[in-house]
Amino acid sequence: MSSMSRTFLRRLTRRALPAALPLLASTPALADDVPSTPAPAAYAIIVGANAGGPGQETLRWAEEDARRVSAVLTELGRFGATDFKTLTAPRAADVAREVDLVAAKLRAHKERGEDAVFFFYYSGHARANAINLGAEELPVSALRERLMTLPSALTLVVLDACQSGAFARVKGAEPAADFSFNSVAQLGQHGMVVMSSSTAQELSQESEELKGSYFTHHLVTGLRGAGDTDGDGRVSLDEAYRYAYKRTLASTSRTQVGSQHATLETDLRGKGDLALTYPARMKSRLELPAALDARVIVFHKPSASAVADVQKASGHKVGLALVAGAYEAVVRRGSLISTCNVTLGESEPHVLDVTSCTPVKDVPARRKGELDEIEHWGIEGGLGTNFYTRGPYTDRLREFGYEANRPFLDPPSLRVSLGVTRSLTRNVTAGLVANTLTNDTWKRRVGSGNDTTSWSSYAATAFVRAEADVAGSWLTVYGQGGGGPGFGRVTFRSTPPGQPAIDGARLHVGWVLSGAAGLRFNLPHHVAFTAQGGYELAPVIDNLLGDTLNVGGFSAQLGMRVRFEEPR
Repeated sequence: MSSMSRTFLRRLTRRALPAALPLLASTPALADDVPSTPAPAAYAIIVGANAGGPGQETLRWAEEDARRVSAVLTELGRFGATDFKTLTAPRAADVAREVDLVAAKLRAHKERGEDAVFFFYYSGHARANAINLGAEELPVSALRERLMTLPSALTLVVLDACQSGAFARVKGAEPAADFSFNSVAQLGQHGMVVMSSSTAQELSQESEELKGSYFTHHLVTGLRGAGDTDGDGRVSLDEAYRYAYKRTLASTSRTQVGSQHATLETDLRGKGDLALTYPARMKSRLELPAALDARVIVFHKPSASAVADVQKASGHKVGLALVAGAYEAVVRRGSLISTCNVTLGESEPHVLDVTSCTPVKDVPARRKGELDEIEHWGIEGGLGTNFYTRGPYTDRLREFGYEANRPFLDPPSLRVSLGVTRSLTRNVTAGLVANTLTNDTWKRRVGSGNDTTSWSSYAATAFVRAEADVAGSWLTVYGQGGGGPGFGRVTFRSTPPGQPAIDGARLHVGWVLSGAAGLRFNLPHHVAFTAQGGYELAPVIDNLLGDTLNVGGFSAQLGMRVRFEEPR
């Protein structure tokens, strides 16, 4: 899974005010934390966009990354409901409008002689001169100009963006064309800090295991307390960066794409360190004891998402500020893996007791070059209609006096399907499906008696499906094609006047080619609903005169898919 990024800024200014240093603390300060001057107002815009432009693969977790950053800052940072904006899958105009709204608030603070700070986060795709918001692009120069001219005491920019060249200065281009150039004169009104997920020559990456980007996941984990190396209950800018840098590098060093080095550029001057979060103020905390030496991944049970990934070394305890609720901690010590059920309450921290954990079987590591993603099995079922086809076979029946024996509205045949699928890559799936094709009944009158011909038909096909997300992770469009054997059973019944009925049956076997396209609506916990239309060419049934009947034709169905993750 890859996404790409790099630095917005080569050099940053030094004029951040000392009063801005205690920013982003959420609740009233602890007695030993109270700053000598009032903390400045804080504003934030958090942007996540899974969809990229033409030729860019849709990301899976950029929008979820944005939500996680929003959560940690609102839970542990200084933001009011009206001062914090989270944008997922926005248009370029939405981002520009929100920045302009913040600019107006910052100007009002400046006119009153008050200091204010601003936090901007972006996760998604980018190109050489723009960030991608679906089919739209927001020019880097326009965003850069807006952020650099904000009348804030300090602007903190965090970038987790695809396309490593997105903010690199192209040789020979004007310096103002991107964020990789900066001068003190241009930033005379404020200071700026830029933290990026990778260097100019590297790719940023997403993790299927963590269900998020490596960089943002480790940054959030650090802000929740894992980065608090001095144990003062606060996570500073330097601590958050150092934690995200080391853990991102360690996590990506064994991936196919290769190592990823986070970058931080700052030249702030003032008293004290820049505090970002205060995890010690949150009572619902998971504490990893000092003696523990292990990697610990914490999953939030209701959402099944990883909320922390800590490489815990013995010698010091680590506290993770998390909302109260049910969690599962996966603890790896060497080749030993165990899982621990954890319930966090509102009143006091919970100390992880690894002696109460349940051992689980280890899973061999994948060789370099194998898929990074977890592969999935799935079961799919559908219910719909098959629309009748006509041809030489039915024309011949009419020649012999037969007519279709159906009600006035001529309803189509019922379609039932059931299949199993296997993910080959993130966007390609193979499967086997069995489904009904058309069934019909034709009759003719012979004197006072009747002759009836009926058939039912079925198919068993193997298919390959290509799919792509078109609206974040909740809507997928797909197309598929395949083939296999088809089966038909024709029955004949004649009831001559005054004589016993005569019955007969014949089994037909042929081939089927199928194609379909549809939409899949993805729900949490690996459940999805589908709406699909397709066509099957199935000349399975024939008569003694050589006429054939396509028992396939057009079809439409609604279905459901349940997907199963393989244990890792």
